[in-house]
Amino acid sequence: MKMRMMASLLVGAALVWGSGVSAGTATPYASSSLKAQLQYIVEEEKLARDVYTALAVSAVNPRFADIARAEQIHMNEASAILKTYGIWNPTLTRAPGVFYNKTLANLYTTLVAKGSQSLFDAYAVGVTIEQTDIADLATMAKNATQADIQYLLASLKAGSTNHLAAFKRY
Repeated sequence: MKMRMMASLLVGAALVWGSGVSAGTATPYASSSLKAQLQYIVEEEKLARDVYTALAVSAVNPRFADIARAEQIHMNEASAILKTYGIWNPTLTRAPGVFYNKTLANLYTTLVAKGSQSLFDAYAVGVTIEQTDIADLATMAKNATQADIQYLLASLKAGSTNHLAAFKRY
């Protein structure tokens, strides 16, 4: 776990420092479509974190708390990219379960209610979230040409793939 956290911190640092942006340079370009996708991705990571945090209480299973912590790391990585590109972060100052995107807000309520019914349902919710994340990341990766964004998407996809495997082991 410590190695994984250290690796994630290094990834975050590489994303910020490796972006080629220094204090005196202009903000790198991202299309309005890419900006919207990045904002959605950071909120999707928040959704996963918030749902898993809620399910960690109701399901009383350490897997949910562990993966919720990993989702926070994913949010931090995505937030670093948003900052690099000068994109507003919709997750800042938002309480758990509160989202700028109304679809994600409704999905949060639905997923927590379903996952709170049983441990089996909680794992099914985890599978749904991770499968959705993987599909969204794959779609976004087709449109991103910037190396730092491609790296972020690959990192998030790898994390989601690991989380999916953990939830399927139930």
